[in-house]
Amino acid sequence: MYSYNGANHYEDYNYYDDYHSNYYNDYYSYMNYDGYGYNMDNECYGYWDHYGSEMDPYIYPVWPGLIKSLEEYIKDELTDSRYYELLAQKAPTQKAKDLLMEFSKDEKMHAQDFMNAYFMLTGRKYQPPKIEDPKVPDDFMEALQQRILAETNDYKKYGEQYLKAPTAYLRNLFFMTRTSEAQHAMRIPYLMHEHHRQTKK
Repeated sequence: MYSYNGANHYEDYNYYDDYHSNYYNDYYSYMNYDGYGYNMDNECYGYWDHYGSEMDPYIYPVWPGLIKSLEEYIKDELTDSRYYELLAQKAPTQKAKDLLMEFSKDEKMHAQDFMNAYFMLTGRKYQPPKIEDPKVPDDFMEALQQRILAETNDYKKYGEQYLKAPTAYLRNLFFMTRTSEAQHAMRIPYLMHEHHRQTKK
């Protein structure tokens, strides 16, 4: 039986340590963590703590499904990068080719940015799957039209993620990515003009 001492409530009993121990055991057992800060159910609810082995979902909340979404975004951006690389081979002018290769570089950078976010959230490096060459229409104009639709869809998708992002880091990530996708969509008409000008010669 503990005796009350006024300072620590009960002699030889530290209620803070006991609370922390119970909280830690109950919470992390419930969340199925593996002891290294990663949720074995593959649902990450908090940021990786670089100063410890735990993630705290109350300090750094991350909505369910974000990790899976990042994996999809990485694959999509790498595929888009390859699409522009292949399309550049069909470019009518050197300027158009250079611009398409710039788009390809941008998309690859987006993938890298998402991989960095994935590591920050999980403490694990993501190894993307092998990217198969996407099907690029033989008609240059048709290929560009497909990309306008794809880029504007990405602009909307990343904008929605920006609105849900719980931290400044993620908000900046999605904002800058959607801005880049919007720039691509707005510059594609220039490529169409270049194609039209060449075909009239």
